Amino acid sequence: MGSASRSRNKAASSSSLVSSPWQISVALAALTYVGLKWVLPGLVIGNPILKALAGALAPQAGLFAGVFLFIAVLAFVKTKAGQVRRGDSAATPGSGIDHRLSAINYRRELQGFAGLPVPENAVSSPGAGKPAVWTIELIRDIEWKRFEDVCQQYYESKGIRSETTALGPDGGIDIRLFQDDSGKATSIVQCKAWGERFVGVKPVRELLGVMTHEKIVKAFFMTSGKYSDEAKDFAKANRITLIDGEMFLMMINRLPEFASDKLLAFATAGDYRTPSCPRCGVKMRAVKGRGGKADFWGCQRYPACRQRLGMRRAG
Repeated sequence: MGSASRSRNKAASSSSLVSSPWQISVALAALTYVGLKWVLPGLVIGNPILKALAGALAPQAGLFAGVFLFIAVLAFVKTKAGQVRRGDSAATPGSGIDHRLSAINYRRELQGFAGLPVPENAVSSPGAGKPAVWTIELIRDIEWKRFEDVCQQYYESKGIRSETTALGPDGGIDIRLFQDDSGKATSIVQCKAWGERFVGVKPVRELLGVMTHEKIVKAFFMTSGKYSDEAKDFAKANRITLIDGEMFLMMINRLPEFASDKLLAFATAGDYRTPSCPRCGVKMRAVKGRGGKADFWGCQRYPACRQRLGMRRAG
């Protein structure tokens, strides 16, 4: 137990140094070399035991210093990579190598950088002005299918095995969570990418019905918007955890930096705003309403598929 704790402490220290300015590790390398090579032997010259120990450590001074130099190299590379990422995100449309990649190469680069699957039906070209950081506005911009996938990938990044349901009627379940090897879901998740809109008590009450049918005692309801007070009271009494857009943003920001960056790359790959057809999975198209009716999203495969979605409303 003590050995495992020491290993974790060493790993945490190394990770902290890699995240620090590389000059710190260089300074530590120099101090370690000088200290083991000359300072320590001079301090313990009157103690035979410590003198012998210092004599054994002195030939290893270069090795210990080399460890810090290696960490300095990693920190330097990480700093440069961060600068490149920030520079790419601020680039003007049409500038930079990313904007000249072919569709297939862009998908491959995204796959390699994020370590996550490229979302289906993503438009495989990096658009201008891609978000560089997570914000509540970004969470509310993500279309419904990508929002479900982002929620599922969030649980995966936390080490929780999860899977999304297939397109079509989902029975009130968008994600299943598995925390043991029984093959049976231990929790279920319902997702609503409703922009800034409030989720009332009705969808939360329906989720309780699904829990009862599935014999699941714990559920999560995730939305990009907010919840009504009635929904909060009902959820609290029925073991349903409500996660609104602000809370989800806080959860993502608490991830390690590399995990948050991966999730951001996954979330914003291609066209992440245009909704996917719930039946076909293809990107939908905006249709002008006729006769005073509201505009809506229609399936690209109309008339073979007549699926429609209403345009998002704020507030």
